[in-house]
Amino acid sequence: MSVPTDTTPRTDAAASRSTGPRLPDIPGPLETLGSAWRRLRKMSTALLLLFALAAASVVATVIPQAPVTPQSVAQWRAGTAGPGTAVASGLDALNLFDVFGSWWFAVLVVLLFTSLTGCLLPRYAAFARVVRRPPAAGRNFGRLSHAQTSTTELAPEEALARAERLLRRRRFRSRRVGQQLAAERGHWREGGSLLFHTAFYLLLLGAVIGKVFGFTGQVTIPEGSAFAETRIAYDAAEPGRWWDLSDHRGFVVTLDDFDVSYFPNFVPRDFVSTVTISEQDEPVRTETVRVNHPLHHRGMNLYQSSFGMAPHIIVRAGNRVLLDERFMLAPASGQNVWTGTAKVKFDDPSQQIALDLALAPDAKLRDGQPVLGPDPAPRNPVLVGSLYFGELGLERPVPASQFRRSGPPVDTTMLRPGKTAQLAEGSLSVEFVDLGYWSGLQVSHQPGRWILLAGGLLLLIGLVPSLYSYRRRIWVEAGPHPNGSRVTLAGVALQRKTAFADEFAALDEALRRELDAHPAATQERPH
Repeated sequence: MSVPTDTTPRTDAAASRSTGPRLPDIPGPLETLGSAWRRLRKMSTALLLLFALAAASVVATVIPQAPVTPQSVAQWRAGTAGPGTAVASGLDALNLFDVFGSWWFAVLVVLLFTSLTGCLLPRYAAFARVVRRPPAAGRNFGRLSHAQTSTTELAPEEALARAERLLRRRRFRSRRVGQQLAAERGHWREGGSLLFHTAFYLLLLGAVIGKVFGFTGQVTIPEGSAFAETRIAYDAAEPGRWWDLSDHRGFVVTLDDFDVSYFPNFVPRDFVSTVTISEQDEPVRTETVRVNHPLHHRGMNLYQSSFGMAPHIIVRAGNRVLLDERFMLAPASGQNVWTGTAKVKFDDPSQQIALDLALAPDAKLRDGQPVLGPDPAPRNPVLVGSLYFGELGLERPVPASQFRRSGPPVDTTMLRPGKTAQLAEGSLSVEFVDLGYWSGLQVSHQPGRWILLAGGLLLLIGLVPSLYSYRRRIWVEAGPHPNGSRVTLAGVALQRKTAFADEFAALDEALRRELDAHPAATQERPH
């Protein structure tokens, strides 16, 4: 017996394929891009990117940021503060002194929005397909955990018609499949989940737009004074990354009047600023600004944020007026006292003059000393002024309150409104003209606030169905029976199975009343 032999010569390529380990296939550029895109559109990737942004924000709160505190950043770079120049150089190389303006932070934001878009759009498409898909027919009802059979004198067609009306009243989508009625309900659970995730998308988008194109500034205005809506007028400002100096509106806000009222426990009830807005030296409107009732003008929102006491002080040296100004005082912690420092005009740096001020709005004088009362309203105001002479360091670009106190004050006085006192052996006179208020306003441009509002509303709208709605399917099958028809009601829930058990029992009872049916002699039970 001959053995068949393969006499076909083997090629070198075939020999090389049959021997030795096989190298892995190297993906091409398109395959690599496809794999990266599939990875990017995963929800886990979006969560990682969101965590990276949160971590970067935490770093920005620990390390001083150049757009907010340039003096601190300069000290870190010079080595006079912070961990040293070597570490500061490394932080500079990583753009950690300007986290929100760095290229890598912008890349993270773009990747996060791309990932969220890639996650949400396919889910919306899948949801639309599921909603449009008609309810599917059922079978093997005996295997379901919820199945009941009853008999009725109605014909099968009439029994199905009544069951269909009942299900539609209970807001089920239904369709007829032969002798069977298929119905389902609860798609809004997935819809609510989509709205919930879309809300986070909008909240993130609104926050980014606000940080990039927005502006927030703080300004304090004494009564009778004004400020122009320009960058130099603000006490503190946080411009967005793409907010330019030319974006300021330039209108003028004048504080005409300020009023405050208190509860019996001395907590402010309401404080209101009456302001006049002028454009090109012409008044255009007079409005009030109060807490939670901002003033809107040319895309800028003026919010009432704070207030304080502002006494009008005049300091004279003979007939020469050294100071004529309404000073804004700050509250002293834990006391019903307002404090501040007036930097008096000086010619010789070695003969600088500072006037330390302390105002008690409710005080009585006993033996020449003020006794503080609890009322924050200026019913019995007393102003205490302490005079300092010498080289006080007032020429430095620091607040006047940070002057150098080399010893006790040269002289001290206590004044009521409208009174004048002579200090330094009559070389100076201090007049307490009257007592007014200053108003603190926050001026903001918030281009993303409506997106934030829409995101907040979607968050609430999507939360309700995602918590309380659930997918369930119902089938009603009617077949001939000697006395009419035999009706089988079956159902299954994809979520919240305990709640569905109660709903199915109520639906079975309602269907029997609708059909005037009775339990069958033998009911279908799950195996």
